[in-house]
Amino acid sequence: MNIKIFTTTREIRKWLEIKNNQFLDKFYTIGEFLEKIIVVEKKVFIDNYLRKKYLFEAIKNIEIEKLGISRDFLNFFYDSDFIFSFFNELFLEEVEIDKIILNDIYLDYEEHLVILKEIKNSYENLLKKDRYIDKFLIKEFKINEGLLKNVEKIEIFLDGYLSKFDLKVLSQINIEIEIYFNVDKFNKSLVKKMFNIEVEEDFRYKFNFKNKRLQKLKQIKKNPNINVTYFSDRINQIDFVFANIARMVEAGIEPSKIAVILPDESFSEFLELFDEYKNLNFAMGKSFTKSNLFIKLNSIYEYLINQDEISFAKCSDFYEDFLRLDLVEFVLNLADSKEKSLIAEELFKLDRFRDKFSDKKEFLFFILERFKKIRIDDVYSGKITCMGVLESRGVEFDGVILIDFNEEFVPKVSENDLFLNTFIRKLASLPTKIDKENLQKHYFYQLINNAKEVAISFVKNEESQASRFLYELGLDSGVSGDNIYNNITINFSKEKKIFKYNEKFKIIYPLYPTKLKTLLECPKKYYFSEILKIKDETEDEKNFGNIFHNAIAKVVKNKSNLKNELDYFKRLLEEITAQISDKKLLFEILVKYEESLKKFCKIDFIDMMSSTNLVEFKVEPFIFEDKGLCFRADRIDIKNDEIVLIDYKTSKKAELNEKYIYEFQTTFYYLWAKQNYPDKKIKTIIFDIIEAKKIEGILKVELLSKILKNLPTNTYEAKDIEFGEKIIKKASEICKWCEYNVACGRD
Repeated sequence: MNIKIFTTTREIRKWLEIKNNQFLDKFYTIGEFLEKIIVVEKKVFIDNYLRKKYLFEAIKNIEIEKLGISRDFLNFFYDSDFIFSFFNELFLEEVEIDKIILNDIYLDYEEHLVILKEIKNSYENLLKKDRYIDKFLIKEFKINEGLLKNVEKIEIFLDGYLSKFDLKVLSQINIEIEIYFNVDKFNKSLVKKMFNIEVEEDFRYKFNFKNKRLQKLKQIKKNPNINVTYFSDRINQIDFVFANIARMVEAGIEPSKIAVILPDESFSEFLELFDEYKNLNFAMGKSFTKSNLFIKLNSIYEYLINQDEISFAKCSDFYEDFLRLDLVEFVLNLADSKEKSLIAEELFKLDRFRDKFSDKKEFLFFILERFKKIRIDDVYSGKITCMGVLESRGVEFDGVILIDFNEEFVPKVSENDLFLNTFIRKLASLPTKIDKENLQKHYFYQLINNAKEVAISFVKNEESQASRFLYELGLDSGVSGDNIYNNITINFSKEKKIFKYNEKFKIIYPLYPTKLKTLLECPKKYYFSEILKIKDETEDEKNFGNIFHNAIAKVVKNKSNLKNELDYFKRLLEEITAQISDKKLLFEILVKYEESLKKFCKIDFIDMMSSTNLVEFKVEPFIFEDKGLCFRADRIDIKNDEIVLIDYKTSKKAELNEKYIYEFQTTFYYLWAKQNYPDKKIKTIIFDIIEAKKIEGILKVELLSKILKNLPTNTYEAKDIEFGEKIIKKASEICKWCEYNVACGRD
C-alpha cells in the first residue's frame, strides 16, 4: 500500500475519478499528512481560536502598544493573526528572532522584535501550565509510525512550497518518498531552494527524497488559446463570465472541465446573483454569516455593544432567553436542525472552553468569530466550478475564465506576510515578498498553461490597472469589453435623474492650480467643493501621499544633522513610521515604497543639502492677466544662480497628470518665480517618488493666459454639462470617479 499526498482535496477527487483501481492507497492533503504524522508527547495542540485567548493573557504586562496593537480584547482578536503569522513563518523556516535582530543593520525593527520575543516567551509559559502546545513552539517530535503501518512508499504530488520544517519531518520518515512537481520560470528558484537541485523550466520531474535522485519525466509544452478583455467597471465582468462559459461549451468543452477563477473570492456573491440557471457551483461554499442563527446571535452582540433601541428591536424576541440560559445551551436552542448539524463540532469544542470566559459578551464574540469560518456547501451544485486560485492547485481544466486580473489581486500577498523588509528577509533566509509573489504566479501559470481555452479580464480605469503579471506572460492588454458585454448594465440599471443647478456664484480668488483645474473640468464640482464647501472625507493615515509629504517636510526642515544619503533615508522612514498607528498598514507601505524611497534619497540628497530650502511654502498671492493666483509649493530650493520649484508626486501617473491640459501646477510655479526672482534661472520639477526620477515641468503660459482672460469677471453658472455629444462623453469620464456624482445625479 502507498500513501498519496496532494495539495488540495479537489485534486484528490480528480485523481480518484480517473484512477478507479487506487482505492487501496491512502490519500491525504499535504496539510493533513504533516499534521497527522508528527506526535508531541504529553502535549495537546491548542485550538486555533482558544490560542488567541491565551495570547491575550500573555500580553498583559507587555508594552504591545509599541507594536500599534490594541489592548482591547475585541480589537486584539484580529491583530493576533498578524502575530501568529509572524511566529509561524519563523518556525517553518527554522529562524530565531535573535538572528533577525542581529541582521537588522539599521535597527528598523529591533524594539518590535524584542517585544515579540517577550510575547512568545510569555505565551509559551501560559500554554505549559495547561499542557497545551502551539505548532510554532514545537522543539521535539516523533513520527507517528501507526500512520505508516503497511505503507511501502509515499508519493507527494506537490504544487507549492515545502518549508524547512516540512522537509525536516519528511527526512525522519524511513520510507521511500517520491515527490512529483512541475517547473516553470516562476517556481524554479523555489525548487532549488527546497531540494538543492538544478532543474529546467517547463518540465515535470520526479525526485526521490531519500537518495536525492532526480528524474525528468516529460516536457510541458502547451499553447492555450488566450483572449484578454478589459472593462471600465468591475461589474461588467459578470456578463464576460457567462458569455465565455457559453462560448467554451459551444466549442466542445465539457462544463465540468470549465473553471471560473476568482482572485478575490468575494466576487462570488455577484456571480451568484446573476446565475439565473444555477450553472455554477462555488467551491468556497457560502458563508455561515448568512444563516438565521448567525444573524440572530449577531443582533444580540450589536445590542450589547450599542445599547440602542434599533439593535434591541432585532433581538427582543429571544433576548431574555440569552440572559437566562447558559450561552452554549442558548445557541443550541436557537438553531434549527440544519444549523445544528453544521455547528455540532464547534459546539462540542465550545462546551469545553466556556470556563475560559467569565464575560458572556466576550464569549459571544468568540463564538461569532468561530462561526464566521464555517462554510455551507453550495446547494445548487452546477457543473461549472468557481474557486480561488489556491483551491485550483494541482487540478487541470480545459477552459479557464480568470477575472479581476488586476494589480491589487494578482499576485496578492497577505498583509500578515509583510513584516520585515526584503533585505532582512534575505539575510535571515526567510522567503521574500518576491518569493511569495512568484509562488502565486506559478499557480496562475500552471492553471493557464494546462488549459485549452483561457479568457482573462481585468478592470482598467483611473484607479485600477492590469497586473504586471499579464505582461510577464507575454500577453497584451487585449480589447475593451464595455460595449461587447453590456447586457448586465442594460438589464439591471435604472435611469438616473440628473439635477440642474442654475445658481449663480462668484469665482473665489486667488485661484490655486487645483481649484482652477476643478473649475475648468466641471463648474458643478467647483460649486460643490468651493462654494458649498462640501469636502471629500478621506482617511489621511491610509493616504501615502499625505504621509510622505508630512514626513519629507520635517526631515528637510531639520536637515542639519544629516551626514549622508543613508541618514536621509533613515530619518525619512522614521518620520513615516511615526505617523502610522496601524502597524499592518505601516509594513504594507514599507514593502511597497521602501526601495523607491531609498532611490529618492540617493538622487535628492546633494541638491537638497546644497541649497536653501523653503518647505511647504505658501506664496503670497500674485497677479497674472489681472487675476489673483496662489499656490503652496512642496519645496523650493534656492541657489546662487538658480531657483528650483519641486512638486512631489506619489501617484502612479505623475508624468501623465502634468501633461493633462488643465494641469497648471508648474506653470504657476514659473510665473511666481519669474516675478520674484527675475535674475535667477528658473527650473520646475515634478519629482516622481514611485519611479524615483525627476520630470521637468511643462509650462503652459499661453494657454493659461487665454483661459484667465476668458473667465467671467464676477459670476459663473453651475450648469449641468450639456454642451454637445463630444463634451458629454468627456464629462462622463470625469464624472465616473467624482466624489460628488451622487449629489449631482450622475452616479
